[in-house]
This record gives sequence, C-alpha cells and structure tokens, in this order.
Amino acid sequence: PPVLAVCLAVALLAADASAPLHLEALLAFKKAVTADPLGALSGWTVGAGDAVRGGVPRHCNWTGVACDGAGRVTSIQLLQTQLQGALTPFLGNISTLQLLDLTENAFTGGIPPQLGRLGELQQLILAENGFAGGIPQELGDLGSLQLLDLGNNSLSGGIPSSLCNCSAMWALGLDTNNLTGQIPSCIGDLDKLQIFEAFMTNLDGELPPSFAKLTQMKSLDLSANKLSGSIPPEIGNFSHLWILQLVENRFSGPIPSELGRCKNLTRLNIYSNRFTGAIPRELGELVNLEELRLYDNALSSEIPSSLGRCTKLVSLGLSKNRLTGSIPPELGELRSLQTLTLHDNRLTGTVPTSLTNLVNLTYLSLSNNSLSGRLPENIGALRNLRKLIIHSNSLSGPIPVSIANCTLLSNASMSSNELTGHLPAGLGQLQGLVFFSVGNNSLNGSIPKDLLHCVNLRTLVLASNNFTGGLW
Repeated sequence: PPVLAVCLAVALLAADASAPLHLEALLAFKKAVTADPLGALSGWTVGAGDAVRGGVPRHCNWTGVACDGAGRVTSIQLLQTQLQGALTPFLGNISTLQLLDLTENAFTGGIPPQLGRLGELQQLILAENGFAGGIPQELGDLGSLQLLDLGNNSLSGGIPSSLCNCSAMWALGLDTNNLTGQIPSCIGDLDKLQIFEAFMTNLDGELPPSFAKLTQMKSLDLSANKLSGSIPPEIGNFSHLWILQLVENRFSGPIPSELGRCKNLTRLNIYSNRFTGAIPRELGELVNLEELRLYDNALSSEIPSSLGRCTKLVSLGLSKNRLTGSIPPELGELRSLQTLTLHDNRLTGTVPTSLTNLVNLTYLSLSNNSLSGRLPENIGALRNLRKLIIHSNSLSGPIPVSIANCTLLSNASMSSNELTGHLPAGLGQLQGLVFFSVGNNSLNGSIPKDLLHCVNLRTLVLASNNFTGGLW
C-alpha cells in the first residue's frame, strides 16, 4: 500500500504537469481549424476553474480525445468530421499520444515535422485529406510507430529513407499521392511489414534487393506507377501473402514460377505490364485464388491446364497477350467463375463444351482469336451470362437454339465468323438485349419477327449475310 500510494502520487503529478501542455496543444489544434461544419469541436472549450474535473482534465472528455488513467492524452480520433484548416505543430508536444487519426477530412498544408517528437505514437492516420509538400523525414524518429497511412493526399517528393528506422511498422499506406523517385533501398529493414500500399504515386525504378526480406507481407499493392524490372523469385518466400497487385507498371521478364508457393494468395493482379514468357503451371497450386488477371502483357505460352485446379476463381483474365494453343477443357472445373476473358490472343481449336458448366459466368470474351468449330449446343446453360463476346474468329455452324435461355444477355457480339443457318427462334425472350451483332457471317433465312420483343435493343448488326425475305 505505501508503494502503491507513491506510484499513484507520481502518476497524479505527471498528469498535473502534462495537463496544461496537452490542453494548449489541443486548443492550438482547434484554432488552426478554419471550418467545422459538423461542430465536432464545439465542445472543445475551457472556463475558469474547470480545467480539471474529478482529478481528470476536462479535455479528456472532449469529442475525439481519450486519456490514460493518469489523465494524459493518448488518442485523438476525428474521422469524417469535415474539418478544414492546417495541422498545428503543437501536437508534437503531446508526448504521450499513441493514436492520431484524422481520416477523411479536408486538412491542407504540410504535415508538421514536429510529429516526429511523438515517441509513443503507434498509429498515424492522415488519409483522405489535402496534405501537400513532402513526407517529413522526422517521421523516421517514431520508434513506436506501427501504422502509417498517408494515402489519398497531395504529397510530393520521395519516400524518406528515414522511415526504414520505424522497425515496428506493420502497415504503410502512401497510395494516391504525387510522390516521385524510387522505393528506398532500405525497405527490407521493415521486416515486420504486412501491408504496403503505394499505388498511384508515380514511383519509378526497380524493386530494391532488400525487398526480398519482407517475408511477413500479406497485402502488397504498387499498382499504377512506373516501376520496372522483374519480380524477384524470392517472392515465393512470402508465404503469408494474400493480395499481390502490381497492375499498370513497366515490370518485365517472366512471371516467377515461385509464386506457386504463395498458397494463401486470393488476388494476383499483374495486368498491363510487359511480362513475357509462359504462364507458370505452378499457379495451379494457388487453390485459394479468387482473382487472376494477367491480361495486357506479352505472355506467349499455352494456357496451363493446371489452372483448372483453382476452383475458387471468380475472375480469370488472360486477354491481350500472345497465348497459343487451345482453351483447356479443365477451365470448365471453375464453377465459381463469373468473368473469363481470353480475347486478343492467338488461340486455336474449338470452344470446349465444358465451358457450359460455368453456370455463374456473366462475362465470356473470346474475340480476336483463331477459334473454329461450332459453339457448344448447350450454351444456354449459362443462364447468368450477360456478355458473350466471340467476334472475329472462325467459328462455324449455326447459332445454338439454346442461346434463348440466356435471358440476362445484354451484349451478344458474334460478327466476323463463319456462322451458318438461320437465326434461332426465341431471341425475343432476351428482354435485356442491348447489343446484338452477327454481321459478316454466312447466316441465311428470314429475320425472326420476335426480335421486335427486344425492347431494349439499341444496336442490331445483320449486315454481310445471306438473309432473305422482308423486314417484318
């Protein structure tokens, strides 16, 4: 009890000493706010004799402010409050602050370098504001920092290498800014990093060698930058990785087969780059994968049949490459698939009948290939299909009658093939049809009158066929 009494007295003294300083910083924060349309800070007031109530400083009860048991400010959370103005440097005087979250406001100006004095700060979240200028290198002095989110601002300059000193950091968000330069060569020092988001930031250069040390990574998104070079094979050691998104960059070289070891991956999106070579068959080991988008590259292999083992896939995009060979029948095992895009390749052979097993499919695009043979008779089993894009191939035979069962179809593009026979009866059942094109084929017979029942039809292309009879 005597020891407890001494500790309590020390805590109270510390609170008494810090209270005026913290109050001054909070009032400076309010003063720097030029607009508070929701009145979030309307209760931030003090009067004579009421600085402390019941042993707890009054400001500990202000909206968005939290204190520890000794009455020292530990948290400021003012999310989505539409505050406007600048961020006061006086916040750097709240030495006990552990959390500062100002997400989705309208703060402008620079991020005060004085925040680097907050030695106990664990989370700094300034996302979705209008902060400008550089990222202060003083933030690298935040030895306790675990989460730093500066996304969706107007920050410029490079990523300070001093951030590599924040060895406790597990989440770093820098996305949607005007940053330039390269990823710091020391990035691997953040060996606890699990989330790194730096998409839409104008970064360039290659991934530094130390990047391979980030083996705790779970979510990595560096999309929409100017990054180049290759993906290091050490990516296979990222066993915790569940999201990898590198879209719209300038990465080149092969897709590393080692990615097949990242068994927890649910999203692998690396489209719109300059990757070459084969689609690794090892990707078929990613049985938890839900999205695989490799389109708009320069891949030149066949489509590996092993992808049929990725039975959780919802979206498979391999279009705009140089893929050859036939469509693997094994893709018909992907019963969860909603989007399958294989257009603009060099595929040959027939459309596998097994694709009609994909009953959840809403978008099927096979156009601009060299596919031949007949469409599967049972294509009408795709009752959720909304877009059927198969133009510019060498498909032959009649349009299957069962297509009338695809009652959700809005876009059917089948022009520039070698289709023959009559237009099938029942097209009038396609009430949602907006675009229907069968031009440049060898279709014949009369034009079915029930097309008039397609009341939403905006584009109808029947040119360059052998139709006869009247037009209704």
